[in-house]
Amino acid sequence: MISVELAGALVIGAGRARVGLTVLYDERCPLCRRLRAWLGSQPTLEPLTFLPAGSADARARFPGLDHERTTRVLTVVTADGAVFEEERAWVLCAWALPRWRPVSEQLGTRWRLRLVRVAARVVDGYRHRRLAHAGGCGACGGAA
Repeated sequence: MISVELAGALVIGAGRARVGLTVLYDERCPLCRRLRAWLGSQPTLEPLTFLPAGSADARARFPGLDHERTTRVLTVVTADGAVFEEERAWVLCAWALPRWRPVSEQLGTRWRLRLVRVAARVVDGYRHRRLAHAGGCGACGGAA
């Protein structure tokens, strides 16, 4: 079923605007770099841009964000300025991939989103422990 707005756009020959996504990832983290490389190599339905979290570029582009927080949790900003963090950011990244979009739409429901939240926190905990053991993570306060 399509919405009234989309049906109207199809009738008058307009196309649906693409949603550009900017993914802020922790470039200090090997897991984040690997996931960024994997996501960047996938075919996408929406254009993706990657920025290191807390970088000068990220601060200039998104001055209103809590940039310390973006180094601790996955953050995605849409072209219209909507900010998604943690589990919602993970689901949005999956939504941009053609093979994962149906899964992401299922995971976006209320109780399934809770499962994604648990998984995202497990991944965040794992990566912060790795950073703490590898030489210090400012977000964790850990040191080698």
